[in-house]
Amino acid sequence: MSANISSRLLAAFGLLSLCFAGPGQAQYGSAAPPLIAPTKIYPEPAAYLLLKLPGDQITVRYTPGSLDRAANLQNRLQLATRAFKRWVDTRLEVDVYVLSREEWQQSRYDVPYGVPVRVGRRGLAAPAEGDDGTVQLWANLLQGMLPAVAGTPIRGTPQQTATMILADLLTQLQISEILVDEVGISGDQQWVRGLTTHVASVDLVRRYEEMRLKDLDTLYQVAARAAGPRAFSARDYSPEMNLQDWLWYQAQFHTGAQTIIAKTGKGAVKKLKKMRRKPGGVLEGDRLLKQFKSLSEWYHASFTSVSLRR
Repeated sequence: MSANISSRLLAAFGLLSLCFAGPGQAQYGSAAPPLIAPTKIYPEPAAYLLLKLPGDQITVRYTPGSLDRAANLQNRLQLATRAFKRWVDTRLEVDVYVLSREEWQQSRYDVPYGVPVRVGRRGLAAPAEGDDGTVQLWANLLQGMLPAVAGTPIRGTPQQTATMILADLLTQLQISEILVDEVGISGDQQWVRGLTTHVASVDLVRRYEEMRLKDLDTLYQVAARAAGPRAFSARDYSPEMNLQDWLWYQAQFHTGAQTIIAKTGKGAVKKLKKMRRKPGGVLEGDRLLKQFKSLSEWYHASFTSVSLRR
């Protein structure tokens, strides 16, 4: 790793810094069954034992003892619904479920605890707290690198708290996917939808939480190194991939989204919506690449031309 990239990684979390988990904290790189990526929409969990934190557009149901986390998620996701009003003049209400590991297992979500998932049409399920399992998970996914939390966390260890920071970055990505679906943008290829979701995500962060953009950059820089440059074809992006490969693709889409926003400025989602040939039509990947020269350069630099599809 070059000195320039190393310095960027160490600085990118603002008040946080990146460090290697100690030998007793994680055994990354060991053989294990592929982990399921959060590409499906799951049923809503049973809510009769959950407490309720009502909100104007974000209602959170949370496991007892996690009110602080529920309130934090509600405040952050509320910003996304505010952006949605700018894209379409429609009110968007989202239900969020903050679940313990036991509740996650009872809901039969096959995505590992520590990674949020979409539920129902407009819902999200997120972990209530970090534990040794989430530390192991994220250390494996990020080659042993976790954000080190300054100070003493309210609950759990600094490493466990760090995994919730990472989970929240993906929760923000998933609400962006909900917004893209509600706006009505679909792609003619799977990678187009992934890229559009990241355009919405980066647009949201730049508009309302710009200080978190470095967090996203750092997460995806580390995730991209797992397989290296041009490891996969854009055509092979699909709902059946494993979690590690899914994160690699998200890293590529994050960079591509910044390429689009650098050209369009604010309102990138609206502009992509207008690029469809007709209202309700799909957004064509070839048209995107022709419209943005820098995006075409990103595409060929990020993905191999060799597809594993038959």
